[in-house]
Amino acid sequence: MRYTDFHISISAEEVCRLLDGHKSTLGGELAEELEEMLPEAFERLEPEAFLGVGDTEGVLYEEEAEEGQEALYVITTVGEALSGWSGELFREGDCVKAMLADAIADHCLFQMDRQLREPVLGLCRQQGLGIRRRLEAPQDAPMEIQKKALQVSGAGEGGMEITEGLMYRPVKSACQVFLLTRDRDQFFWEHDCSGCPDTSCRMRKGRPPVLEVETVDRDGLKRRRIRGHVQAGQSILETLRAWGIYLDAPCGGRGTCGKCRIRLVKGELAVTEADRSHFSEEELERGVRLACRAHPAGDCVIRLKEAREDAFYIPGSREKAGEESLERKSAEKAGRKGVAVDIGTTTVAMELADLETGERPRIYTSLNTQRQYGADVISRIQAADEGKAKEMQDCIRDVLREGLARLTDGGKEHIDRMVIGANTTMVHLLMGYPCHSLGVYPFMPCSTERIDTDGQALLGEAAEDFDVSVFPGVSAYIGGDITAGLYALDFHRKEEVSVLVDLGTNGEMAVGNKDRILAASAAAGPAFEGDNIICGTGSIPGAICGARWNGQQMELQTIGGGAPVGICGTGIIEAVYEMMEAGILDETGRLEEPWDEEGFPLDGEGKIRIFQKDIREIQLAKAAVRAGLETLLAACGVEARDVDTFYIAGGFGCQLDIEKAAGIGLLPQDCVGKARPAGNTSLEGALRYLREAGGGAAVDEIAGKVREISLSTDRNFQQLYMEYMYFGEDEE
Repeated sequence: MRYTDFHISISAEEVCRLLDGHKSTLGGELAEELEEMLPEAFERLEPEAFLGVGDTEGVLYEEEAEEGQEALYVITTVGEALSGWSGELFREGDCVKAMLADAIADHCLFQMDRQLREPVLGLCRQQGLGIRRRLEAPQDAPMEIQKKALQVSGAGEGGMEITEGLMYRPVKSACQVFLLTRDRDQFFWEHDCSGCPDTSCRMRKGRPPVLEVETVDRDGLKRRRIRGHVQAGQSILETLRAWGIYLDAPCGGRGTCGKCRIRLVKGELAVTEADRSHFSEEELERGVRLACRAHPAGDCVIRLKEAREDAFYIPGSREKAGEESLERKSAEKAGRKGVAVDIGTTTVAMELADLETGERPRIYTSLNTQRQYGADVISRIQAADEGKAKEMQDCIRDVLREGLARLTDGGKEHIDRMVIGANTTMVHLLMGYPCHSLGVYPFMPCSTERIDTDGQALLGEAAEDFDVSVFPGVSAYIGGDITAGLYALDFHRKEEVSVLVDLGTNGEMAVGNKDRILAASAAAGPAFEGDNIICGTGSIPGAICGARWNGQQMELQTIGGGAPVGICGTGIIEAVYEMMEAGILDETGRLEEPWDEEGFPLDGEGKIRIFQKDIREIQLAKAAVRAGLETLLAACGVEARDVDTFYIAGGFGCQLDIEKAAGIGLLPQDCVGKARPAGNTSLEGALRYLREAGGGAAVDEIAGKVREISLSTDRNFQQLYMEYMYFGEDEE
């Protein structure tokens, strides 16, 4: 396997460390020399890596040798041009530049080593393998292992050579060997400098800390034990991400949401200010910490409740996340197949369809694991700006690859087409487009055009070769998922005026018919997904999804009917309505005493409460949605009573009690009786596109017809936003 997806930058400080470790070295003229060399350095740089799995027979020291032991052999090189540059400069008599060129090449090799960590761990996860040890010659293995690596990795076929002295050409190349294990929960990737005989190395560090993770289920029963090195500078949350362990972090690891909770079992983790703001002294004494703020200085053992994707319930879908439909068609393999995809900010849904019969035998749903970088699109844009774009792209591609494998029985069934609906940010992250301009005024996307590509270009050379189409969007915040929804609901053919409201992580809405369509996006935030709510959770078993006040206490409904573990979006809408009706909170959203300080308990034990902060989050979200909808209706020249149908899209909309939603002012009263849960309209639009000839032209027409109303600059919206901050519906 050949890998070239490196993103190399050259740091003057790091080059300095490789020379003699003092910043003063690159002062004055030397710094100018380095600056002058950079353009040519990048021209000469040709970074590539070669990877292959093979046996270890005859190339290990006796203590490492095991019968049947396999290893991953990795060779990295900066290429001949950069590798030989130092020698050229020495021959020309320019010793200063020669030393700089040598340090630049080493600096690039070190970066390549770090950047290979994620793809290598990802490859191991896909194969169900772990890494039990990293070896480097000659300290960990005989030099003959470098010759074996050349053969197994394919680097020889790629033009590299090895001398009789077992040194590589190009000279600036490195070899690492990773001993593999069937224990998929070992991740010992890091080089252990403490065991390396090269004590003069300027990059020398101590032994990397070993992190041991015990994961438990909601009953406290142990599920997995994971062990590996913590990379220098990484938090525990970042380490868990690299290991493929999902831990909810809606704030993107900024220490503000308090959801990435872990418990220290052994070792030391400093208590941070963020820890103190979320946990009591008793909890801190028990070792409770935020994973995003925890940086181990030494070995430690932690315990966490690992979020299981196969337990994440998506209302309106036929299955739980991570599971495929049990419905199977015996004649399935006969027809042409397509896969429809909806990439949401929180969840991903994929459905297999027979393009000839229209049968839909299987569906796959999963969390969008980009969620660990932030719950909403703004957080994802910020994370991309901070250098996490490639990691988030890998996240969504991994989900798509897993979904395809599950839908096609491990690739046994051929796919002809895939159609994807997604909001603009999700498309940018999927395609690798820069996201910065999405988050700053005037919020310009790189492109909103329909994308036509193929499976291998989208998912890598190992993917099947099938056609891929991505729905066109309208703007930075009116994406292809809305275009897909309008297409699924026939807005472009309707005579009557209809409304589409998608109450997911973002609040998008559209009003119109075949003559014109107006659309807007309201910054509702992730409250409707259970985020930014202190006891909030996603749609998992045990999440409170319904509530009714019986005069003395709340009667609760949970997903799956089990004991309550938190409250999801529909649950908090119903609870707030019931609390308002019971006089527990007033129309301004203020909780009455004594609940204003300690929160109102929903469950009998008082563990799950609604706090004043939660009420404010719901007020902000519902005011944005309602004001946005009223602004759109006014711009269209109609009132709510003139609308024929209100389509409430998304999993949230499928379970939403419309009367209670109207009761708190989230939707107009005229919506009651006209509201129709529409399910996942983005997925339905993708399925229709798969089946219909001329779908591309139709969706392009719809996207071109939609006119966005910018709420941020609309005075009417600002006034309505303040009015709808109150609870209840104004009487006409």
